[in-house]
Amino acid sequence: MHSPSESKVQLRRRMRTARRGLSLYRQRQHGRAAVIQLGRTPQLQRARHIGIYWPMDGELDIRWLFQRFPDKHYYLPILPAAPRPHLRFRRWHGGPLTFRNRYRIPEPLRGISIEPQCLDLVLVPLVAFDETGARLGMGAGFYDRTFAFKRVLPSSGPELIGAAHQLQCVENLPTDSWDIPLGGVVTERRFYRC
Repeated sequence: MHSPSESKVQLRRRMRTARRGLSLYRQRQHGRAAVIQLGRTPQLQRARHIGIYWPMDGELDIRWLFQRFPDKHYYLPILPAAPRPHLRFRRWHGGPLTFRNRYRIPEPLRGISIEPQCLDLVLVPLVAFDETGARLGMGAGFYDRTFAFKRVLPSSGPELIGAAHQLQCVENLPTDSWDIPLGGVVTERRFYRC
């Protein structure tokens, strides 16, 4: 439960602690259950080029998608070099990654890149969400800046689906004008259509 007096910083700290508190067994169980939930959605069924993320800090691990749906193409975000504020996406073939960016997140060094607006679906990591599609990220704003074009043309580009543990759902999340809402959120328990 999120109280109106709790700041984004406090909520972020509380949610990160909660998701890190899940055992490795629970983490795996939640990731697989979420992939099964996602596999039932038309968004995943019709998508061919999918942006995913490498899980860090207790984020929901959805990399099992690669094994469950091997006919699709998966892309990982590449952190921009300053002063470029937008993420790029590079093809990932399912193997381990050795390069880590400035936040210590693994990234593919080589491979085909795709513009964010050319992806069919992007699975977005988050710290907290509500049922309206509001998302609280880590605070750097990379996803909001990268997909800012959806504010003007909401139906353009990929569908943005958040991926989270159910415990990250809050009743009402404060948002800012630059926040890009999600089209849905998948957890181990259900798929929220936003």
